[in-house]
Amino acid sequence: MRMTSRKKEILSYFEPDSLEWVTSEIGAPPLDVSGVAYLLHGMESFDKRHQLESTRRTLESMVSGGLLERLTVYEAREIRAGGQTNATVVRYGLPGQCSVLRDTGGPDNSISGECVRVG
Repeated sequence: MRMTSRKKEILSYFEPDSLEWVTSEIGAPPLDVSGVAYLLHGMESFDKRHQLESTRRTLESMVSGGLLERLTVYEAREIRAGGQTNATVVRYGLPGQCSVLRDTGGPDNSISGECVRVG
């Protein structure tokens, strides 16, 4: 696999120096395709399908090369007509990193116990 400038830029979003900025822009890793496309191309990525597809192909190439890990999650998404829908979203993160998802179920769907970060 060739290490292109685009792949280096995507990997830089996971560095500790950039993590605070990335989290404030699109949320904490793991990142989805539209979020990475926004970081790479700005607001114009929402109107140009080829930029989303190009970003997706680059991310998938990084997964096959072992640079990133692919994670499929189910989450609520806003739709253009208004309201929300549940969607299957593919997210990408560094291999071996903990993936943390937002708790939308409240206290009724929680699991009792303690959380320990394994480093």
